[in-house]
Amino acid sequence: MRSTITIMTGIMLLFSGLVSADTITDLRPAINDAAARHGVDPVLMEAIMRHESANGTSFSARRRNNLAGIMGRRGQRQYGSKEDCVNDLASILAKYRQRGRVTVAQIARSYCASHSSWTRHVNGLMGQIRSGRFGALEQASSED
Repeated sequence: MRSTITIMTGIMLLFSGLVSADTITDLRPAINDAAARHGVDPVLMEAIMRHESANGTSFSARRRNNLAGIMGRRGQRQYGSKEDCVNDLASILAKYRQRGRVTVAQIARSYCASHSSWTRHVNGLMGQIRSGRFGALEQASSED
């Protein structure tokens, strides 16, 4: 009975807006996996997604699964899943790295039009992510 009340309380809080699910935090395993496969920083990926999608709440994030503001020939790209967008972002960042674009400012020059404010916001979000503002980051396992 007690667990039923706890679950019901959680559901009520979620729908009342007092507690909200965080789409991007929930995607951290996919972000970490894609970042490791492509050799890019998962914190940078998360910061870009938080900035570009207003923490996962933008129209493109909700309707197009585009958390990263990734553009195509006809506007923002649409993805079959949020994980597809995560993988595409990791691939894009890997291509930038191959071209010598490794800092947020260097990436911004290619990634967006308003690169100075974008750089400032993404750097700020990276600091917040690292400080635990959106929950603790997973530590790499020391078991090999």
